[in-house]
Amino acid sequence: MTDVSGGRRDAALGPRFTRLWAAFTATNLADGLSLTAFPLLAIELTDDARLIALVTVFRFVPFVLVGLPAGVLLDRFDRRRIAVIAQLGRGAAVGGLAVATAADRASVLLLVATAFAVGVGEVLTDGGLPALVRELVRVDQLEVANGRFSATQTVSNIFVGPPLGALLFQLRPALPFAVSVGLFVGATVLLARIPGRFLASSAGDEPASDGNGSGDAEGWLRRLVTEISVGLQYVWRHPVLRPMAFTVMAFSFVGQATNAVFVVLVTERFGIGGIGFGVLISLQGAVAVAMSVVVARLIGRVGHSGSMRFAVITFTASSLLFGFTTAVALAALASLVKGLADPAWNVVTNTVRQRLVPDEVFGRMMTAYLFIAWSMNPVGAFAGGVIAERWGAEWVSVLAAAVVGSLLVLGRGLFRAIDEAMAVEPTA
Repeated sequence: MTDVSGGRRDAALGPRFTRLWAAFTATNLADGLSLTAFPLLAIELTDDARLIALVTVFRFVPFVLVGLPAGVLLDRFDRRRIAVIAQLGRGAAVGGLAVATAADRASVLLLVATAFAVGVGEVLTDGGLPALVRELVRVDQLEVANGRFSATQTVSNIFVGPPLGALLFQLRPALPFAVSVGLFVGATVLLARIPGRFLASSAGDEPASDGNGSGDAEGWLRRLVTEISVGLQYVWRHPVLRPMAFTVMAFSFVGQATNAVFVVLVTERFGIGGIGFGVLISLQGAVAVAMSVVVARLIGRVGHSGSMRFAVITFTASSLLFGFTTAVALAALASLVKGLADPAWNVVTNTVRQRLVPDEVFGRMMTAYLFIAWSMNPVGAFAGGVIAERWGAEWVSVLAAAVVGSLLVLGRGLFRAIDEAMAVEPTA
């Protein structure tokens, strides 16, 4: 692991990390543009709600369909080069959509295919990024580095990307897609300028042949399944990663449930309309950015498990406020409190994986972890809609508070295991 010497740890991350961070910022801004540009184009192309929803579905389907094989690639080839190829692929796909939109030849099928291609690139990027980060900074700088990425993601996906995407779309529908292409190209250039090779420790090692037609398609498929199972088994057998993945699954379920009906909660229960909805989202994002900057100090004071408990408490408190109050001022307070939760949790989980998982299995572990942790996203979104329709959107928040709040008791074993694991001096 590269040693970056001198200065404060939050000021000495080095030029290679800065290029990676800038590339990540560019790709996240492109993602933020698509959060509004994709659905806006979909609405122009069709009034069928099922087809419009299909665009979002295919944006996240790659995490299920190609996530596990992607982990094998990340452990066999240079992870920086894979990231470069992923950005080029995303840029090419979005570029094709931009040209078709400008020529008034776009279709729902093309939009769905583009969303899928962007999602595949996101799988390859998100799966390999944490491994690149830990190669570029010292172990004691991981919390600071992950905090910067968390802040960038919040700014790009909440504050800048979506409103800018909507504005550009109003000027000309093809414009947000064209700007996204430029951002993907810029990210490619930045990634290409990071010197060094980023091969996993086992890269180039071939799994042992079973002597039974290893050169044919059946043998290749058998080896692929074997490689994939390594990542799944690693997560399943790990005393920290397995409970952490299933805990994040619970978070994802209730998080997507609340997100899916949050606009209903805000407009019907608090009666503050679309502008108020945007204000609450912005309040949450602003606090999340600030929290991302200082989360390393929080971890330094209360430890890794203490930061995770803080996240559970703040998420639970905000959900209870949303569920049991109708006062607009308390809704604003709930948004502010909720903004504290994600950085306090995510920076810790990222750091834990980076600290505990050996390089040779990191890519397969990461995609297997995401496969488990995010598998309940669509189920949660659907469940939120059903509960809100039957009993009211406020009961989705109450359910979220109950599920997440229970982690203060049910998660004690996980918190203890994390403290014990992180107390061991890393060898990397």
